[in-house]
Amino acid sequence: MTIPPTRPENATLLVAITFHHVAQRIPYLLDVVRALNDFPVRAMRIAVMVNAVEEAELGRVRAILEPGLCAGKSLVLQRCADIGHPFNLTWQHKRLITNLFLTPEAGFTHFIYLEDDIRFGFANFAYFVRWRPLLAEHGLIPSFVRVEYAAEAKEMRLTDHGQTLRPGKGKPVPATEAMVFIPPPAPYCAMFVLDRILAEEYVATRSFDLEASKQVTGWDVRERAAAGLCWEAPPPGYRSRYVVAINPTTGRYLPEAWVPHLPNNYANKPGTSFGKLSVLARQPGEAT
Repeated sequence: MTIPPTRPENATLLVAITFHHVAQRIPYLLDVVRALNDFPVRAMRIAVMVNAVEEAELGRVRAILEPGLCAGKSLVLQRCADIGHPFNLTWQHKRLITNLFLTPEAGFTHFIYLEDDIRFGFANFAYFVRWRPLLAEHGLIPSFVRVEYAAEAKEMRLTDHGQTLRPGKGKPVPATEAMVFIPPPAPYCAMFVLDRILAEEYVATRSFDLEASKQVTGWDVRERAAAGLCWEAPPPGYRSRYVVAINPTTGRYLPEAWVPHLPNNYANKPGTSFGKLSVLARQPGEAT
């Protein structure tokens, strides 16, 4: 598949953020929105998918998020009622893909889904756009790793990796002398990016459906909502479609592939194996 190159500055973005209203989490949501506000793109519409809270409370949240949005940026809070289990809120953005993003008149180039505590910056987006065409030739998709700050150790750590690195399934894909894409051992990153080609593929898969996605992966309902095309049609020899950039000399994930998980709860929580491995850890098999 040939993907035409796109300059990230020319993008028009539709961004969906899931936010189950908890007052203590509003600072995370604000940080996520402010990072998006810094994108130097043509236009951006941010849709925050909120559970069925009172209109007055929605107004208070709007008053926190909207001030200071740059020209070309807009924000809407979409209250989601009658969704059954609260976890199903994470699936409500799917209708934005079919009913808005993929409509010819909308004019969006990319769709981004984020959980309310995932800070996604313009460098992350530019990385995706730059390497999407190369990786499409291999049937792969550029992806990301969640990172957290460990306060006691004073270091950044990999959220979703165990205490030791293990290689993902699949061959590395060379990009430049300073960049190779590898399959991560843990492809979950609580977000995804789609261009229109990927979105058209996504809506036709089992992963797009709340119930059918259970046949694709054993991830729980919220993780499946953020899976995107991770598990759909991986190339032969690969476990998933996702690959992440590393420096082949240092064996470390490149910073443009990091997406901060703002609560830092795994890195600072004893008794869990997640969030304990430094971002400076070397990938297995890389040069020393």
